[in-house]
Amino acid sequence: MPRETIAVVGMGLRLPRADCPRALWKFLCEGLDATGDIPMARRNMELLHEAVTSPPGGVHSQRAGWLEDVEWADPHAFRLSKRELRQMDPQHRVLFECAWHALEDAGIPLDALRGSRTGVFVGLHSSDFQRMLTRERASLDGYSLLGTTPSFAANRISHAFDLRGPSTCTSVGCASSLTALHEACRSLLLGEVECALAGGVELMLSEDGSLMLSHAGVLSARGACRTLDAKADGYVRGEGAGMVVLKPLSRVEPTDRVYALIRGSAVNHNGRNEWIMAPSVEAQTEVIRQACSGAGVEAASLDYVELHGSAFLKGDAAEALAIGTALGEGRSVPCRLGAVSNNLGYLGAAAGIAQFIKVCLSLHHRALPPTIHVEDPNPHIAFDALGLRIQSELEPWPVRGTGVLPRAGVISTSLGGANAFVVLDAAPAPLRLAKSALPAQANHLLVLSALTPASLRQQALRMSGFLAETPETTARLDDVCFSAMFKRQHHRHRLAVAAGSREGMGRMLKAFIDSPDQPLWVEEGQPISVVEAARTYVAEGWVSRESVSGFEGRCVSLPVYPFQRQRLWPEWLTPRVERFQEEPTDLSEARLLDFLQGEVAAVLGVEPAEVETRGRTLFELGMNSVGLVMLKERITQVLGLELPTTFFFEHPRLEPLAARLWGLLDARAKGAPAPGADAALVEKIAGLSEAQARELIARKFAELGLEEVGG
Repeated sequence: MPRETIAVVGMGLRLPRADCPRALWKFLCEGLDATGDIPMARRNMELLHEAVTSPPGGVHSQRAGWLEDVEWADPHAFRLSKRELRQMDPQHRVLFECAWHALEDAGIPLDALRGSRTGVFVGLHSSDFQRMLTRERASLDGYSLLGTTPSFAANRISHAFDLRGPSTCTSVGCASSLTALHEACRSLLLGEVECALAGGVELMLSEDGSLMLSHAGVLSARGACRTLDAKADGYVRGEGAGMVVLKPLSRVEPTDRVYALIRGSAVNHNGRNEWIMAPSVEAQTEVIRQACSGAGVEAASLDYVELHGSAFLKGDAAEALAIGTALGEGRSVPCRLGAVSNNLGYLGAAAGIAQFIKVCLSLHHRALPPTIHVEDPNPHIAFDALGLRIQSELEPWPVRGTGVLPRAGVISTSLGGANAFVVLDAAPAPLRLAKSALPAQANHLLVLSALTPASLRQQALRMSGFLAETPETTARLDDVCFSAMFKRQHHRHRLAVAAGSREGMGRMLKAFIDSPDQPLWVEEGQPISVVEAARTYVAEGWVSRESVSGFEGRCVSLPVYPFQRQRLWPEWLTPRVERFQEEPTDLSEARLLDFLQGEVAAVLGVEPAEVETRGRTLFELGMNSVGLVMLKERITQVLGLELPTTFFFEHPRLEPLAARLWGLLDARAKGAPAPGADAALVEKIAGLSEAQARELIARKFAELGLEEVGG
């Protein structure tokens, strides 16, 4: 019995400077580098940077591939309270969004999977967010458990979409996401599931991971991933997430778009070698052979291999030697090598899924993008003898013979010794060209929907830009309309646009963007049947195929759903630049007052401009005992002053508070006792526990006839 082949039918991703397949492919083809200097507003790691050496507390590299706004999420999409979302690891939130977009890209409406045997397989390495939360035990609650338990990265997706298949989280270090993909393929082959979501995620929310990796000696001092280059000296970290939708080839519909076919996969471990972080040529060679054998293909038939990319001379040499050994000698055409980590930074647990998505896109477009940052090839790799070649330019996929499909491999390894390999084929012509030969229609109905009016308008903006920028040869208007109508989930707020051409559709979309209260826009000359179908959709959210007979097409990638994200983040976790300790000469009482206003706003959960402090006490602004404890901890963290909670009751207005803190800072700088300090009072306060301090504050409130705001 022949082995079932797995089809990759959809993908969702958030990678540095790319949030959809089209954006990633353009980025890779242009040979760009997404890693940059660490944003001051996003992270606090710049204070830990050491350019030459890395003593305790220092980090070698100040560059990384960052995602934007991971502190933000769309509560409408999650259908959860803001309080619960604030306690949820952003890795879980980002992965959920990728799963949503992957199903959209696959042309599978969310409701179509409810109750189905669909599995979710996630690769996740560690959680900075969990470590950060547990530093302040007072902040922990039941939502903290749900939001930080690693398995919930997968379980949350299964619950939200009502998926009844396995829901698992794999943690084997940097090979986690490719191992999760392997587990998804096994589940599909065993018939446990009929559809699978597989992927992984990695975010850097604190400096801890970079500190440890820097001391382990794996970060590049030059600030670039240079896999296969003679100057390789380690990697630059990156953030990212990706999910793919997998189906058995036998379940692929004629209207589906297939990116690539998974022929086989395998995982193994290095076992005991010289030390746990050292790569094993033998184990990597064996995992390639196992995957190819299971796929029923010759290893020598691989045209291209996407490297794990340790970005170390010896590590890259070991990987190349394993590939060359597994593929065998005597190849007439060299196997090409590349590494997406050179573009994006090394993505940890998400590295494998980023590599996989890159190769799927390469097979889909029948092209190989360039591998950047390779000026002089690694002298430890005998490229010619091993039958290997660096893919250094954007080129068409090499043709090995008539009717021979392009074939590729993806290898992923980890510091702990886990290895994974996947064998991929390009989709054959019948799967790539299904329905594309249909005659063009004279009338077109485009429908869009969203959870909120703002998202619907954003949908229209994105679609307008998509139609203007994408040629008809790449995405026929018939296919666009077909995908939007029959391959997408339909939500509460809806728009229907009818027109006779691509240009007319653009005009109708612009009309809606200018007047979003009108959900139906019809160009003159459209037949009654199309107009009635448009009205039905706006009113009821669906259109039967019979009512729009002749509207046929195939699935194409459309603009992804525009989540309306809000900042949902425990503000006390936000890393900050310790500017008052770093630049004491620039400190002034006025700056200190601005700082305090910002801290009060953060505790109250509002913008600083909304806090009118002049003449008002902290209590009149809405502060309560819990808020005072939070405010104390935030100020203590930045200023380095040990302050009792009752300090803020003694100085309830910001102007006197700033003056008092200024005096304490000045006294500390001069090495003198704080001016006017009451030693007896300080000693008394210092002996209070937090519970006693809160009780004292509550009594003070009662004495003044004040009530705590917010409980």
